[in-house]
Amino acid sequence: MKIPKNNFFRDCCKLIALVQHRRPTMLPVVLLTAVLESAFPFVNIIFGALILDCLIKGDESVMVLVWWMIGLNFALGCSSRVLRWICRAEALTADQLALGAMTEKCMTMDYQQLETQEIMDKKARAEEGCTNQGSFFEFVWNLSELLCHGLTVLYALITVSRLFVSSSLPADANIWVQALNSPWMALAAVVLALAVPLGCVPLTRWANRVSLEWYNINVDGNRRGAALSRIVEDYRQGKDQRTYRISDMLMDKYERVMDVFCKHAKTFGLRTQAIQSLVTVVNLNTVLIAYLFTGMKAMAGLITVGMVFMQVEAITALAGAVREAVAMVGCLDLQRKYLNEYVDFLAIPSEKYNGTLPVEKRDDGDFDLEFRDVSFRYPNQEQWSLRHVSCRLPKGRKLAIVGPNGAGKTTFIKLLCRLYDPTEGEILLNGIDIRKYDYGEYLSLLSVVFQDFRMFSMKLGENVAASVHYDPQRVWECLDKAGLRQRVEGMREGLETGLYQQKENGVEISGGEGQKLAIARALYKDAPVVILDEPTAALDPVSEYDIYNRFGQMVEGKTSVYISHRMSSCRFCDLVFVFDGGTITQRGTHEELLAQKEGLYAQLWQAQALYYGESQELQFLT
Repeated sequence: MKIPKNNFFRDCCKLIALVQHRRPTMLPVVLLTAVLESAFPFVNIIFGALILDCLIKGDESVMVLVWWMIGLNFALGCSSRVLRWICRAEALTADQLALGAMTEKCMTMDYQQLETQEIMDKKARAEEGCTNQGSFFEFVWNLSELLCHGLTVLYALITVSRLFVSSSLPADANIWVQALNSPWMALAAVVLALAVPLGCVPLTRWANRVSLEWYNINVDGNRRGAALSRIVEDYRQGKDQRTYRISDMLMDKYERVMDVFCKHAKTFGLRTQAIQSLVTVVNLNTVLIAYLFTGMKAMAGLITVGMVFMQVEAITALAGAVREAVAMVGCLDLQRKYLNEYVDFLAIPSEKYNGTLPVEKRDDGDFDLEFRDVSFRYPNQEQWSLRHVSCRLPKGRKLAIVGPNGAGKTTFIKLLCRLYDPTEGEILLNGIDIRKYDYGEYLSLLSVVFQDFRMFSMKLGENVAASVHYDPQRVWECLDKAGLRQRVEGMREGLETGLYQQKENGVEISGGEGQKLAIARALYKDAPVVILDEPTAALDPVSEYDIYNRFGQMVEGKTSVYISHRMSSCRFCDLVFVFDGGTITQRGTHEELLAQKEGLYAQLWQAQALYYGESQELQFLT
C-alpha cells in the first residue's frame, strides 16, 4: 500500500499539536533543551580560540579565560543533561499516551468495524507506524534535535561572520592577499562548504524511500510474527501445543516469516549502508574546504592561529548542523508518514448511527423489545444470517432460543445488543427504533453473558463489578446467586484474589467457574434485560442443575433471553423460539412445541433424550 504524500509542515504541526495537547509541558522543555545544547559546543570553540591566542602572545589573563570556560562548561553541561533527561521522559510519556489513545479507540469503535479485515489492516499499520517505525518518542526526540541543529546554524553563522570583516592591508599587498581579505571570498568559501551537505539531500531522500519501502513490506510479516508470538507466550495454550505437537507447526510458520524478513533485511540493510557510506565520504570535503581557506588567510597574516581554530570549528559545525538538519527533516518527513497511519486510524469515523434520545427511566422494568421484519448478513458475506425475523420479547418473562448450529441464534443476540445494525428491518424499544436512542443508555438496559465471554487478569471482585470500585456486599450476593460464593470464600484473598498467572499469586479458574463469574457479572449490572448465551456449556450436570434452579431467582422481575443447546433448559422458560436457517420456524411454550410431533423442536428434544438414554436428562432436570 503506497502512503500518499502530504504537506510536511502541515502534518508536523498537526502531530506537534496532538502531542502538545496530551503533554502541555513538552514544547517548553524541548525548546530550552535545544537552546542550551546548541550553545554548549561554542563555549569551547570561542574560549579555545581566545586561550590559544593568549598563550601565543604570553598574556597572563589566560587562566581567567580557562576558569570561565570550565564554569560555563559545567553549568551548560549539567543543565542540558537534566533537560535532556526531562525531554526524554516527556517523549516517552507522549509515546505511551499515544498507545493509550489507540487502545481506547479500539475499545470504543464500532464492533462491526473492528471485525473487518480492512480495519484490522489499518490497526496493524497504525501499531507499526507508532511503535517499530515512527513512534511519538522518536518524533519528539528528532524534533528537539532539529531545533538544536537550527540554533547551531544560527550560532555558527554569528561566529563565522568574523571572516567577513576585512583587515587593513598595506598599499603594496599582492592581489592574492587582497582576494583572501575580501568578504566575497569568505562568502564563497562558506557557501562552498555548505553546498557539500546540501548536495547530500537527494541521498537522504533516497535513504528515506528505502526505509519506507522496507516498512511497507514488513507490515504484514510483523503482524504475523507478533500473532505467532502471542500464541506461544499464552501459557493457557500450552496444553494443546504439547498434546498435538503444535509447536512444530508454529515454529515452521515462524521460521517462514523470519526467512522472508531476513531476506529483505539483508537487501535493504546493504542498500542503506551503501547510501550512508557515500554521505560520509561526501561530507569530509567540508573540513577540507574550511582548513584550506582559513589556513591560507592565516599564512597571509589576515587572522590569528586562534582564529583559524575558531573558524574551522565554526564552519565545520555550520556544515554539520545544516547536514544534520536536512537529514532530520528527512527523518521527520518519514516519521510523519508513519504516524499519519496512526492519526488516520484514530480518525476513522463511526459507521453506526448514535442517537440522542434518552432511555426512559423505569423501576418496573417495563421495556418492550420487538424485532420487526429484521434481516441481516455480515459484511462481505452473500449468505443471510437472519431473514425476515419478527418477534416480540415478553416483558418480565423468560424466553428460550433454541436451534441447530448456524441457525442465527447468536446473531440475533448481537443485533439485540447493537453490536451490529440490521441490514433490513428494525428493532424497537417501546415502539422506537433502538438506533435513535443514545447507545450508552441503551446498553445500560442489557446484562449479557456471551458464549465466548472473557475474564480478565485482574482482581476477582473487579471482574464481577467490571470496575475498580465496587460494593463487596453486592459482589458476594451475585456470587451466591451464581453458585460460586463458597469457592471464592475458600480463596486466601477473597474478592481481592487475582485471576490467572499474569497477576502475582494469581488463581487459575476452571471453565465452569469462569462461566459462573460471567453470570455473576451480568447479575451485578442489574439491568432489566438479561441475556445468557450458552451460560452452562462448561458446567457439570450438578452445577447446571443448580443454575437452572437458581435461574428464576436470578432474573426475577426481569426480561430474560436464554440460548442453549440443552433442550431441557426450555422447561423453566415461558416462551420458546425455534431458529432454523436464519428465521424463526416455531414459537410457543415447551408443552405446545413438544406436542407438534413433526416440528424441529420435538425432533431435537427426542434426539437429546435418545442420546442420554432412557431420557436421563429429562429425569435429572425434572
